[in-house]
Amino acid sequence: MPYDAGQWHDFATSFAGAAGALLGLAFVAISFNLDAILHYKTLPGRAVETLAFFAYPLAGALLIQLPGLSDAALGTGQAILAAGLTVLVARGVHRWRQERADPLSWRVSHMAPVIVVTALAGMGAAATITASLGGLYWLAGAMAMATVTGLVNSWVLLVEIKR
Repeated sequence: MPYDAGQWHDFATSFAGAAGALLGLAFVAISFNLDAILHYKTLPGRAVETLAFFAYPLAGALLIQLPGLSDAALGTGQAILAAGLTVLVARGVHRWRQERADPLSWRVSHMAPVIVVTALAGMGAAATITASLGGLYWLAGAMAMATVTGLVNSWVLLVEIKR
């Protein structure tokens, strides 16, 4: 089961619907709050991350549903998505430097989820290509972590910014 994408169809369908809805809602909510977000130097980057955290599970779920993909092709698609997440890690390093005056706990809480999601995504790609190490369960973990992080970021961008 961990290596058979066909067994993951219902999971992927459900996740694609949820991630697509969250991505659309986040885009609209960020648009409505754009002036407040642009007021702070680090929040535009966090808004981009939020959209990426919802787009990643959407893309991952749709990738699982592509019919006829071999393990290698599915894993390569996952690797491409994981490579896209490394851009968030690079942006996080830049934001880490911008937030030097902020408490270390804040900085770590901003950076850790990006690193965890990227590591899970990379491990999922390797596990799928090699049909070992737990296969698609890593992708599911990356998708879940990305969604939770996107929700936390949404809370910051939409509620905490108003405090």
